[in-house]
Amino acid sequence: MILEMLTVGPFQENCYLIGDETSGRGVLVDPGDEAARIAMMVERSGLDIEKILLTHAHIDHVGAVVASVEEYSCPVLAHEESEAMLRQLPMQAVMMGMRFGTVPKIDAYIADEEEIPVGSLRLKALYTPGHSPGHLAFYEENEGMVLAGDALFAGSVGRVDLPGGDGPLLLKSITERLLTLPESTVVYPGHGPRTTVARERDTNPFLQGGRSGGNLL
Repeated sequence: MILEMLTVGPFQENCYLIGDETSGRGVLVDPGDEAARIAMMVERSGLDIEKILLTHAHIDHVGAVVASVEEYSCPVLAHEESEAMLRQLPMQAVMMGMRFGTVPKIDAYIADEEEIPVGSLRLKALYTPGHSPGHLAFYEENEGMVLAGDALFAGSVGRVDLPGGDGPLLLKSITERLLTLPESTVVYPGHGPRTTVARERDTNPFLQGGRSGGNLL
């Protein structure tokens, strides 16, 4: 498996490039900003981008989607509930003193537990709402890794004070869909460094020991 991370934009969002080195097929996950830098990462990898996958539709995760679609002529896939958040992108931008250009379009919906093929890889979608409606994580069992989006971070969890946020639902998503993965699973979050399921279960202060859940701020 080829896995590369590029931290982009003013929100320091992690964009991921996932690919099967045998077939040369790849996907971009959450191209949030700096489309030119993302394109350079793809070019160095030698992968052919087949799809763009979105964990969710907050502004910092989708800012380079339109430019990436133009670059690779590929479809955008996300959960159906992300549609409403995409329509709110201009409002999200105004709230943050920014301007958003063309709003991306979703070409196909991803269902909970749907497997997305990337060559020989299989990215399994895990429905993990709470930080945002329609939030997904992408789990590759054979590689022992999960792209957690903004649900779970190293030592923290996603914000719930943004439109569509729901604290109890986020904790339910984390404890039932992420912490139930094998302990050694490497967690690649939407911001910050990677971690593991075991580390977050045992030490994350927001989870109070993990499987029993806890309270946000």
